[in-house]
Amino acid sequence: MRRVAREFELGARQGLVWTEPKRFPWIVVLLPALVGLPLLQMGISAAVEGQRSHGAWYYGLPLLILGAAMVSTAGYFLFLALTRRQAQVWVGHYQHGIVREVAGHAPEAYSWGEIDSIRRRSTKVTNGITSATTHELWVRPREGAEITVADAHKGAAGFADELDKAFTRVRLPQDSDRLKAGERVDFLGAHLDPAGIGYLDHQLDWREVGRVTVKRGWLEIHRRGDGKPWARLPVEMVKNLSVFLALAERMRQEKAGEQPQSDDPA
Repeated sequence: MRRVAREFELGARQGLVWTEPKRFPWIVVLLPALVGLPLLQMGISAAVEGQRSHGAWYYGLPLLILGAAMVSTAGYFLFLALTRRQAQVWVGHYQHGIVREVAGHAPEAYSWGEIDSIRRRSTKVTNGITSATTHELWVRPREGAEITVADAHKGAAGFADELDKAFTRVRLPQDSDRLKAGERVDFLGAHLDPAGIGYLDHQLDWREVGRVTVKRGWLEIHRRGDGKPWARLPVEMVKNLSVFLALAERMRQEKAGEQPQSDDPA
């Protein structure tokens, strides 16, 4: 990863996460094999002896069936072990981009300018006694496969926060200039343009926008004076969410005659 990062001039590394693939429980292969093979052998012997002594080979059929079932089970788990092995993955956040390396493959490097979008999701899960929050981050390059960082990666939550801030610092001024030039900026499930904020085929004029917030994994867009959200959608349906929130607040303040916020979201 370091060599590739230097080659692409991505600067110093800011963070690193990696997976630790679980070892396959080989006992689920060995145990049925160790039990099934002797049973299968005993069944074959019983069938041969029954055929020789009584002309009835089927005396060994129960052992044959049981042994074959156990061996088949061992074979099935062996197939899973060989075909669904998880490769270790490293994802590095650098000053000017991101690098992913999958064990056995060449690293992939992308500068911030080569990344189309990022999306995030944090989900709180509870069983009534304890609760935990899961984290997921999706990085979509303009060309190449999507990079996913989840709780299977060590330190995923903090890594996602820092990468989000770094990408937003780069992307916010660019999208801000596009808005000032009169362009529409799409964020997947929603969009912004000089006239207002959009959701699907609906549009809300900036002077009508009350507040735009994130609450419990949902993006909520409120019309001024209304108690219920004008639009509500999952945060993972909004790419570059931090950029979206910063620009929405700036446009809302500008239309209200207030001073816009700084480009730096941090």
